[in-house]
Amino acid sequence: MSAQEPIYVTDLGQSRPQLALSSERRKYHWQVVPYETESFCGNMLIAGPETEAPPITVPLGVSGWHSIHIGMWSNWTDDLARVRLSGDSSFLKINRESEQGMFADNYSLDERYWKTADLTGQDIVFGQQSAGISQPAYIAYVKLVPLDDDEVARLLADRADGSNKRLICMNDGFSDFGRFRPTSREEIWEWLEPFRDTDFGKMFWCPGAGGDVLTYPSAIGSLTGSKTSDFPRVVDRNIGESMQILAGAGIDSMETVVEYGHSVGLEIHVSQRMEAFQCCPPFEDYFTGDFYRQHPEWRCVDIDGREIARMSYAFAGVRDLILGVFREVATGYDIDGVNPIFNRGAPFLLYEAPLVEGFRQETGLEATQLAEDDERYLRYRARVMTEFMAELRREMQEIGAERGRPLEISAHVLNNAETNLFYGLDVPAWVEQGLIDNLISYPWRDEEIDVDYFAQLTRSSSVRYCPEIMPRTMPPATFRDRALEYYAAGADGLCFWDTNGRHQRLKEWSMVRRLGHRDQLDDMDDGDGRLYRTVPLRSVGGYVLDKYPPHWAY
Repeated sequence: MSAQEPIYVTDLGQSRPQLALSSERRKYHWQVVPYETESFCGNMLIAGPETEAPPITVPLGVSGWHSIHIGMWSNWTDDLARVRLSGDSSFLKINRESEQGMFADNYSLDERYWKTADLTGQDIVFGQQSAGISQPAYIAYVKLVPLDDDEVARLLADRADGSNKRLICMNDGFSDFGRFRPTSREEIWEWLEPFRDTDFGKMFWCPGAGGDVLTYPSAIGSLTGSKTSDFPRVVDRNIGESMQILAGAGIDSMETVVEYGHSVGLEIHVSQRMEAFQCCPPFEDYFTGDFYRQHPEWRCVDIDGREIARMSYAFAGVRDLILGVFREVATGYDIDGVNPIFNRGAPFLLYEAPLVEGFRQETGLEATQLAEDDERYLRYRARVMTEFMAELRREMQEIGAERGRPLEISAHVLNNAETNLFYGLDVPAWVEQGLIDNLISYPWRDEEIDVDYFAQLTRSSSVRYCPEIMPRTMPPATFRDRALEYYAAGADGLCFWDTNGRHQRLKEWSMVRRLGHRDQLDDMDDGDGRLYRTVPLRSVGGYVLDKYPPHWAY
């Protein structure tokens, strides 16, 4: 970042159009509220969750390259604002981080680095999140830090260096539809825009909750929410309505994600939760697809004979359905790969008749009379999942040959060797047989990942190993330390589950977005005071906050 003097734009009451501003709380208007800090004062803009304020433009009046920082406030509320430059194609979302279960500090502003750009001829535009689960927005000021020529040259060289794109982001392709209820392509773009000019090179995108309930026009399954009249949650209604409105407008969410993702520099790999076929009340109409209802004979059976709410990959029909979904997205869209997700929904097969009978014929043993962790049976049934992965590899190779470029396979697996094998995943066989290109380990049931094991497993292979970075929220320095630990153990890159819930948290994101700079992390500070800082308030709206604040009365 530059050492030059920053420029503060604190009087947001000069925003345009003036007709969208009011000194009082008014529907469809931004409220202009004066504030004071120890070093500067200004006018902030506030919109409540029901205000439906229009986008507002803040004149900047500068030229050349600057780093852009946003000063935000909130008062006993969560917050979420949308921001873009006037020349950008898409908004993105930002908010203040808060302690879990608590609101952010009422008595200070949080300043957050947003991005660096050439501001010649550009202004900044703020918007409110009014669709879906509407959110209040509080914008206090904009800080611009000029860059000199050497800084600009280093920035552009770094952006052109693709060697740092070691990070993978994951979007469940579901929750954002529930939170934001998009009805246009532009609203979906906002989910991809945060990854521009970052170290993220791949996105894993889920085409719905899983199974045959999907969020794109499919010949195999049904559209999410299309068979539900009494929705179990508000977010589920939002998703169902969004699906219907987008379909009616001829907007394909998958196509939109692939096209815009490529435009911001992301490969798009389509994920599928391998056991998300069904759910119990009150979600049985919403998550449970036709396939589960129509084929009770293909469900999993436990060691005691009880039916388990899973579809067993011991049956060719189950494998064929999932292969069909992957085939449909790989032939219908310009994707870069597929991502079977095994870290949700295990087990994938148990004691179904074909497995028990086959094991008896091969060994003379009764599987149901052995301990559940008997390695003889575990290795036998794992062969079924290895053959499934081999089938998937053959499918993707054929499709890749037809399109003239390969389709990668990235497998999300569990946290260590023993757990994977217990649930039917013989990961060493997948690596040895060349069935996967990327291996992502996940802290199954919050158990620590055996990073050393997976790194050793893939070290002499062509498979790239990327452990998941969890939990989802941590201080910036902790993200850096975790990344350094994993790289030192032999990780090739890093993956971030539910990244769509992370990138709006700009303090943490200031570190996460650059964690692909593996060889520079040792020398990186955490950004405190430079990429983020806290500015104590003296007053807001004429009310003193730094001594005897009004909040003490409640």
